Amino acid sequence: MIIVFEEVIERVEYYKRLGLNPLALATGCAVKVDLLRVVYPSIKVLREELKGTRFFIAPREDALIIPGSINEIYRRLYYLGDDRRVSPEDLGSISRGRDLYAVTLVQVFQRYADSPESFLEKVAPVYKALARSKVSITIGKGHSILTPFPDEEFVLFDFIPHSDGDGEGVTAVNNDTIHIIDPSQEPGDMKQVSGAISNSFNDIFVLGVHKKLRMVPVINAPAGELLERLWRNVELFAKQYNIEIINEVQPKRGRLLIGATAIGYSDRKPPVFEDRVVPGMKLVITRPMGELAPINLYLSSIIDESIVKDLEGYGISFEEVVKAKNKAVELISKPNIDAAVAIYKHLPSVSEDFREDEHIAVTTDVTGPGIFVVRELAERTNAKIRLYDIPLLFTEISRISTRLYIIPNSTSGTNGPFIMIAPDNIVDDLIRELESRGLEPSVVGEVVGKGEPEVIAPKKLREFVADHKILSQFKLV
Repeated sequence: MIIVFEEVIERVEYYKRLGLNPLALATGCAVKVDLLRVVYPSIKVLREELKGTRFFIAPREDALIIPGSINEIYRRLYYLGDDRRVSPEDLGSISRGRDLYAVTLVQVFQRYADSPESFLEKVAPVYKALARSKVSITIGKGHSILTPFPDEEFVLFDFIPHSDGDGEGVTAVNNDTIHIIDPSQEPGDMKQVSGAISNSFNDIFVLGVHKKLRMVPVINAPAGELLERLWRNVELFAKQYNIEIINEVQPKRGRLLIGATAIGYSDRKPPVFEDRVVPGMKLVITRPMGELAPINLYLSSIIDESIVKDLEGYGISFEEVVKAKNKAVELISKPNIDAAVAIYKHLPSVSEDFREDEHIAVTTDVTGPGIFVVRELAERTNAKIRLYDIPLLFTEISRISTRLYIIPNSTSGTNGPFIMIAPDNIVDDLIRELESRGLEPSVVGEVVGKGEPEVIAPKKLREFVADHKILSQFKLV
């Protein structure tokens, strides 16, 4: 065990030399700019300032949904706090009279990510310059991350031209990046790339979108050899899952960064029928949740060996934590395409009306917020939901991780399972379909009313969530 500890500590130190905090990375969303406190208030101000222009920022969605199919995507990189690289002529040449959709990635120096005002100071010049171009631009999905290095800021736009008559069906687009999946392994390990890119696709798979898969990778590394290895892994992943790679310009700034803009097509309507959710519908999860708890517990045990003794006191060996960590990484590293196919089968075709007794109404993925996504579902659907169960991958490890304050929310994950709101009479078929694909689905709750959003949850939720802000959003019984 001493040898294992020394190897992992050495790797942790290596990540620190890359400018990354391995323990923060293991919490999944720690490198993201705070959405509720910083990003959303900034966007609210920007929307007001850009009224009257042809630049629109769409309401928060997990993925951008575009009518029809898309055949073009153009990436542009700009400097934060500086509008000089934004060219109206360039945007006009991309648009050629068509509307533009866009997904964005902002990497901002951490000093400017602690308040809406400082964040706005960085992003506003670029957004306002785009608005002055007179081209119709809709920002459909944004992703903002931190860097500890002031000279490594950038904002990336993937522009998608679109016009009426681009065919039937829908195209879903999402972007996401991760610095690392498993800090105990080398950055060039295949699971780092497969986990990061799988996570990028998760928000389109949750919509049942799984056809004509394409990706525009976002890959960066400080060393040429590592960069080449990452790209080889991207190509292997794409080949394994029949995903087309679209090569575009890369940031070439900053340390380690892995992710993609993920694109998929569907000839069925996506499950965004929030207003059609009715009492009696069930909440079905595709598999248990909580991938991040064992990863955090493992790394914390490496850094602080006294935690190993605490584990023994709870009847858990370090070897059990290692096995759980490895299983979690395996799950994170596999795209949820099987769940996407199952969802797809229970959606209306583009020419068909949604039926409350036949189709999945709404879906979401259980990632960083963990079980809190059920509260978000209640708000999206204006419904009262009763949770029966909180299925966890590693129940005891999650409980101990919470008790030892290793992680504030042991239900959280990366590239996590899906929760679907579906009519009762298709639940058995849906579960059989998911089980036939090797998943472990279960019914975790029910819509019991409409009106004021509320989630009634078992008291045992306290055993897995230490964050009082999250707990306050549930009625525990």
